[in-house]
This record gives sequence, C-alpha cells and structure tokens, in this order.
Amino acid sequence: MAASDVTLCGICESQHVSNVANYWCPECDEGLCSPCKNYHSVSKASRQHGIISIDDYKKLPAEICKIEQNCKEHDRKFQIFLPRHDQLCCLICITENHKECTGMFPIDEAIKSRSSILFVSLEKSLKDIEKNIERVVKDREANFIEIKQQHLKSLNVIKDTRQKINSRLDELEKHLINKLNSTETQLKLKIETLLDNLSEKKNEIEILKTNLMSVNQHGSDLQAFIGSKMLEKDVAEELNYIDDKIIDILSNITGFGSITIEKSQSSIVISVGHEQQAQIFTAVPLRSQSIDAIHASLISEFSVQAGKRSLCITGSSVFPDGRMIFADCYFNKRLIIVQGDGSLDTEIPLSPLNPFDVTCIDDKMVAVTINNNNKIQIIDTKTKQVTKTINIGTSRGITYRQGQILFCEIGKGIVGIQLSNYKVSTLVEDSTITNDFSYITISDENIYYTDNGSTVKCYSVKETDVGNTRTNQC
Repeated sequence: MAASDVTLCGICESQHVSNVANYWCPECDEGLCSPCKNYHSVSKASRQHGIISIDDYKKLPAEICKIEQNCKEHDRKFQIFLPRHDQLCCLICITENHKECTGMFPIDEAIKSRSSILFVSLEKSLKDIEKNIERVVKDREANFIEIKQQHLKSLNVIKDTRQKINSRLDELEKHLINKLNSTETQLKLKIETLLDNLSEKKNEIEILKTNLMSVNQHGSDLQAFIGSKMLEKDVAEELNYIDDKIIDILSNITGFGSITIEKSQSSIVISVGHEQQAQIFTAVPLRSQSIDAIHASLISEFSVQAGKRSLCITGSSVFPDGRMIFADCYFNKRLIIVQGDGSLDTEIPLSPLNPFDVTCIDDKMVAVTINNNNKIQIIDTKTKQVTKTINIGTSRGITYRQGQILFCEIGKGIVGIQLSNYKVSTLVEDSTITNDFSYITISDENIYYTDNGSTVKCYSVKETDVGNTRTNQC
C-alpha cells in the first residue's frame, strides 16, 4: 500500500505516534486506530458520533471528504443554520455577525429537514434519468432493427423498380422502332408517289413552255394575249399543286417516377419527475387535442457549465432572442445565460443570495425570486446590476406576461406586480400554495400552477372593461 493511501490515527499523531487508522469519525474529521476508537466510543463527548470504517470513508466522493466541519474563521464546530443566508455558523459567528438574524435553528434540525427533501428529490431525478436512458436505448435499438429491415426492403424495391424500368424501356424501344419503321414506310411511299406526280408535272410544264414559245414567236398579238392568259391559268394551277407540307415525327418519353426518403420523429416521450425545477419554456393550448395525441421529441441537448460546486438548477426562462437563462440556486448562487446551442454567454453571481426562479422581461432584463429572502429583484443582465428590489411575501415560481410579473406567494396564492407603477394585486387566492417548489407559467389567457407533488392547476385570466383582471378555475 502506498504511503499516500495510509490514513493515520489523529489522536496518536497528536502524540507524535504513527498508528494506522482503522476507523473514521466524520464528526471529529479524523482517523482512529482500534484502541483510540474504543476510548472514543465511551467518552461522554464523542459516544454519539457515527463512526465508520476507514474503507467506507475512502468510498466517499473526494468533494464530500473536503467539506469543512468547522468554521474556518473561528475554528469552532458548526452548530447553527441560518435559513435567511443559507449559511452554517458557529456560536462566535452568531455573536459577531448575526445578532439581528431571525429564524435560526440547530444544525441537527437543518440536516434532518433539508437532506430529506433534497436527497429524495435528487435520487428521484437520477432514477428518472436512468429510466429515460434505458427507454432511449431500447427505442434506438428497435429503430436500428427497423432501419435494417427498411434497408433490405428498399434494396428489393430498387431492384424491382429497376426491372420494371428496364421492361418498360424495352417496351418503349420496341414501340418506337415499330412506329419509326411504319412512319418511314409511309413517308417513303408518299415521297415516291410525289416524285412520280412531279415527274408527270415536269413533262406537262415542258409542254406549256413549248406552247408559250410558239405563241410568242408565231401567234398574232391577239392570239399571244389570249394564249398567255390561258397559259397563266395553267401555270397557277401547277404552282398550287406542289404541296410543300412535311410531316414531322415527334416522340415524347415520359418519366417513370422518383425515389424519396421519408423521415419521421420517434414516438418516445422523455419525462423527468423532477423537471418541475425548470420552468416550462412555452405553453401551447391543447384544449382541442387528446392527451394521447401529444408526443414530445428531443430536438437538441447540451450541458450547462458547472460551477465551483454541484449544479442545482431550480428555474429557467428563454429570452426573446432565443438565449436561455438558468437559476443555479443553493450551491453556486448564480444566474447562467447560454446561447441557443448551449455555449456559455455569461454568468451573474448573486452570492450570498439564492436565486430560486427567473423569468425574462425582454432581451436584457430579468426578474428573479430569492429563496428565503422575501424579495424579487429586477436585474440588467448586460450590466449585471440590480435595478429594482421589490419586497414581497415568501415567493417561489415566477413568470412574465404583458408588462406584469406573476409569482407564487406561499400561503396566499398567485400575485401580480404591474411594472409600470409596481402596483401589487392578488390574481388567485389560494392558501393551499405552501410547497417550497411551486411554479407557474402563462399560455394565452390561462395560468398554470404546479408544485413538487402531482398537482397541476389551471386558472383563466380575463381582462374586464375597466382594465382589472379576474380569474376563473379552468
């Protein structure tokens, strides 16, 4: 075993003795040899610590092992959790920096209440992703088999079509040759007949020429005049006799057809149970369609650039110019803007605030709800500056509609803020909106609401004659 793989007993090492640790105490953040582990387990201060084997400790991810158990500033153990700042503190931190903060509670309670929700949510998302991957793999494998079958079928169709084309070309060739031979025979007969007639006419012309010369040389003036008139009539008849009309043979060949390749979208539907953490980009009215007739297809995918810590995307929206913005809430405390192809546009850090959900007002302005802060912030994404802070109740999901920001206010319902005068009005009174993961979106005159469970509510938004808004349950 390499020296770097050996973990020493922390207690022995503090006494300048090197003993290999067989156990690890996450609370003390140090290794324990077997004798020290026995003393550690019976000590009043440490008997409740959850000791694990050193082998299990080494199975933990490196990022988890690096998590600090103590306050760096005061070298004291974390004891208090502040929801307002989403921060762990020791007792000295509370005394020096957070005397006026409210809502704090022991870290043991925070671990129980927060880990249960977050871990269950993450575990469900991973299972959903795994199921989707399996479904996609099965669908593509079936599609691959279908492609092979279509390939063989297409080869047979091409072969049959080629045979039919060859057969049709042979028929056309035979027909054209027969027609060509027949036409040649008919024209030959007509030309021979015409040549015979022309030969006779030539003889008649010679007679007319002889008669014309005789009248001109030997006849009287009256005879010459009358005779020339008679000859003129005969010559005109001979000229009209010659038919210069030529029969043309035209052969038209029509096309036999064309070969096309048709593509159709897969019928597979991708769904993730925890996808309520990303706001619906576009809502299309589906009243005239059956739910069984609606299918989703994957157009494109990309990965959002990771931060210093794990991603926790809780909200998203789309700018009018096609860019997308994501709220990376708990760990990185930032807004992420990406181009339509997924490439990073910019990041907007908001620490120590936790951006929960975001909605686009125009190509540069966005509105953000802040987790555990009871505020909505209007942010200019170009300058990365907060232009307006609006104090509200505890809010979660947010969306934008025609100059008005709509958001979920826990315990109250759906509330609207008019951006022209920042007038606040309650659109939907619903005291059942209590979930930490509540989202809304707008489609035409409908408001759609969902929470972390299986509930989806629809409200119809109507404008009255005096400009007020009223809502009805869909």
